[in-house]
Amino acid sequence: MNLSFNGNELYKGFNLVTSIVPSSAIKHILQGIRFEVRDKKVELTATDLEVLVKYTLSAKECVGDGSIVLPAVRVNNILREWAGNEEVLVSFDGSSCILKSGKGHFKIAGEDSSQFPMITIMDVKSIVEVDGGIISDMIGKVIHAASTMRVRSTLCGVFVKIDKEEIVMAAADGNRLSMVKRKVENPDGVSMSGIATVKCLTFLQRFSSESGGTLRVGIGESQIFFVGEKGEVVSQLIDGQYPNYEDVIPKGNDKKVEVKRDELIMIVRMASFMTSEGYHVVKFVFKDGRLTLMSKAAEVGEAELEIDASYQGPDFEICFNPEYVLDALKVSDSETVVMELKDNSSAALFRTGHEQLSVIMPIELK
Repeated sequence: MNLSFNGNELYKGFNLVTSIVPSSAIKHILQGIRFEVRDKKVELTATDLEVLVKYTLSAKECVGDGSIVLPAVRVNNILREWAGNEEVLVSFDGSSCILKSGKGHFKIAGEDSSQFPMITIMDVKSIVEVDGGIISDMIGKVIHAASTMRVRSTLCGVFVKIDKEEIVMAAADGNRLSMVKRKVENPDGVSMSGIATVKCLTFLQRFSSESGGTLRVGIGESQIFFVGEKGEVVSQLIDGQYPNYEDVIPKGNDKKVEVKRDELIMIVRMASFMTSEGYHVVKFVFKDGRLTLMSKAAEVGEAELEIDASYQGPDFEICFNPEYVLDALKVSDSETVVMELKDNSSAALFRTGHEQLSVIMPIELK
């Protein structure tokens, strides 16, 4: 079985699926990538038993059929060095693979592809088509808010819901919530939802960028899958009931402040310089037409920064973790941001774009 690839195309595809390969695994074969050729179609498969990825490569020449499992990191390192080469030759027979390019070649021991574990799509019955760019953009707007504490497993993922003509993604960690909605064509009125893992969605962002075009999306009782022109991503869902994110969004915040996003990003970032690891707090002070940020930490120093703000009302102050605010602002696609506030102990609502918002809990001053 003999194949010829452009070096950059082969490396891009192999490197993409390598990102799913676990750094350590009970089964050694999971640290490999299944390389299969059938009917002149080249397919790379990787899995960690929770997420499975299949990616289709384009070969310049393809003779014969076969399959082998190759060590992911070792082969990826070789292909990275050859990424600029016009041609990389791949051949395998039995349990070994030969890579050739220029004046060099490698003979690499592989494993039996029949032993490679697969994840079969079991319980997904309905499918909706969504533009891959929209999916990727939505993931980027919410994934930062997912919890990293394994104790709260349902909050360690991203809630994905398709209903009527909307697709919704929401992520929260108990201190903040990020949510985004987009329109989707759903002629059959399919309704489905589940909690996708961060690993699955992080990979999907890269997959969407590489494959482009439309993704077919399906969510079942225990699985979610995405199929594009160049392959598919299948993942186990996180088991459990996701909290009702709509209940978290404050409805009665009567103080509204509009500021320029870039100016706010700048002064929040600068104010964060004068915080400490043990006291990561910035005070937001609202006065007529102005927003002043103050921060102070023992043995560090203090800061006071001011920008214009469209605030009319009594003097008001509230404290936030600056990283939470920055995370929300960085994914905003609007030139202005609207903050909706109630008091210094109630959740604040940041409207950061069309059908896009973040809810951030304030911090009490010590």
